Amino acid sequence: STENIDKNQVTWNPSIDDALAQAKASGKLLFVECYSPTCPVCQSIEPFFKKPEVATKYNSSFINYKLDVGNAEQVKFLNARNIYLPSFPQFLFFDGDGKIVHQAEVTPDSKTIVAAAETAQNTEKRASNFKNRYDKGDRTLDLLVQLAAYARLTKDTTLAVTTAEEVFKIYPKDQLNSETSWKLTKKCVTDMENGFAVHWFNNVATAAAFEKKDGHAGNENNILGGIIQSSLYSKRGQNYGTAKLNLVKKYMNLTGAGQYIENVTWEFDVKALIREGKPEQALAIGERIAAKFSTNGQSLVYIARVFNDYYPNKNYAPKASAWLNKAK
Repeated sequence: STENIDKNQVTWNPSIDDALAQAKASGKLLFVECYSPTCPVCQSIEPFFKKPEVATKYNSSFINYKLDVGNAEQVKFLNARNIYLPSFPQFLFFDGDGKIVHQAEVTPDSKTIVAAAETAQNTEKRASNFKNRYDKGDRTLDLLVQLAAYARLTKDTTLAVTTAEEVFKIYPKDQLNSETSWKLTKKCVTDMENGFAVHWFNNVATAAAFEKKDGHAGNENNILGGIIQSSLYSKRGQNYGTAKLNLVKKYMNLTGAGQYIENVTWEFDVKALIREGKPEQALAIGERIAAKFSTNGQSLVYIARVFNDYYPNKNYAPKASAWLNKAK
């Protein structure tokens, strides 16, 4: 009944398991605010949980839980559901079985916070229906952006890459250097070959200016570094040839990660060179890396194992034996 609802502040359940059980029993959705105590945007949203219109909406419609993304114990709930958080705060909504049905990013005002709640309750408009709308032919920029972001959050890698490609296709190319373009990149791009990514790797200074203006100086390198990482450590990254890997190195240099290149790419380089029929060049890289890690036994064993698994003939064996002797 509405009379028992606290209208002065959102009621947070102290236990996520209990919150989920209550959601199931009451037929309500579970609302989870994923926040970081050190995030300025999260702090700016905080006072709105004490506004009567927000408190009334969330307390009457949902069972609420506050999840600190820095708390490993609490994050287990997200990991168990294969959810990746690209940024905070994130408003997540789950059904009583713990399946995600909606995700929203909000601004610090009551209107968007209440609107997020209303969308979550609307089975047509909520995120879990995006794919359905897409399959039926909806190709509006708004839907594509939201679907790409949701696919990224739910780790549907292929869908995330495809939809972000479609966003780029229909985005006006004369506005690529705009702040909107940068925001879209942050929200939905995970692949370094996406047109938005290519543009921003070559215009890092502009992105840097946008981030600085928002009080996040240097964040552009985190964003672009994340795109490199999600490309390299994906299924497609496993098959990058030397040409693509050279692009990775170029982008790492452009985003200030030049000193880490060899540590990050050597294994990809070795496998690519072996696939491309240049095993001697691959072995030369092995030598260089083994020299670099000559005092680290585990690393030497690992390097030897890579050559053991991938080298096309026995010519690597004397080198690998030397590395293993050193490792001992």
